[in-house]
Amino acid sequence: MTYTKSERDYYNQYRQSVCDKLGLTKNQYNYVRRQGEAYRLVGEDNCNGLLKDDEYITRSEAIERKLENYLSGLGLRLHVYYQTDPRGATVYLQDKPISRDRYTDALCVY
Repeated sequence: MTYTKSERDYYNQYRQSVCDKLGLTKNQYNYVRRQGEAYRLVGEDNCNGLLKDDEYITRSEAIERKLENYLSGLGLRLHVYYQTDPRGATVYLQDKPISRDRYTDALCVY
């Protein structure tokens, strides 16, 4: 997929804004984004019938643990919400607990 200069500029500004608010570097943000994409792909495979439910649970929980351990290792007290619908953004971060019915108040990592 090709992005215009204005689309790239908007994304870079958004990413920097999220990094500033949460105390992440650009590389740390990108790591979280890649883990979110891996999580989304597992969900997509499950929806398409390519994974059995137990395999889906095992893989998604492994990604969750990996990401949460990574964030803990950075010394950041961030809370993670995983949006399991594979049609959109997967990972939301916030410095306070994230309510399931208000997860969009958190910062989306895409």
